[in-house]
Amino acid sequence: MAHDGAAAATPLLASFPESAKPRRNMYPFSCAMLASMSTVLMGYNLAVLSGAEIFIREDLGLSDAEVEITSLKEDGYDVGKMIFSA
Repeated sequence: MAHDGAAAATPLLASFPESAKPRRNMYPFSCAMLASMSTVLMGYNLAVLSGAEIFIREDLGLSDAEVEITSLKEDGYDVGKMIFSA
């Protein structure tokens, strides 16, 4: 396959004048921000509820198995949110 010099000199993309900059696509940025903020909130929720388990056990007089069931229920909501948000 032979290459001629004219095809190699042609740019693939048209160059923009200095005054007309290309418009940035905000969709990927918005998706990344939403994903990172929801992850931060989920981590905060997990940390707060893990700290509250001590007080839930003492105040309500729950056994270890009952506290684990409440923790699993809370984590199940988080998993459901992750699955259905994707």
